[in-house]
Amino acid sequence: MANNRRTSKLDQQIDENLRRVYSDAAREPVPERFTRLLEQLRRQTKEKQSDPSGDDS
Repeated sequence: MANNRRTSKLDQQIDENLRRVYSDAAREPVPERFTRLLEQLRRQTKEKQSDPSGDDS
């Protein structure tokens, strides 16, 4: 029984730590290189959509 309580307490601590780390990471700003890459991909998508030839190459 004591072993189950220890395991349960350990599981609870692990859960809390994982939530804290995830929460901290989710609040970090998106790195500049990723925002530049996203903008580049958006431009390419827009260009393909406006290409009247429909050529994918």
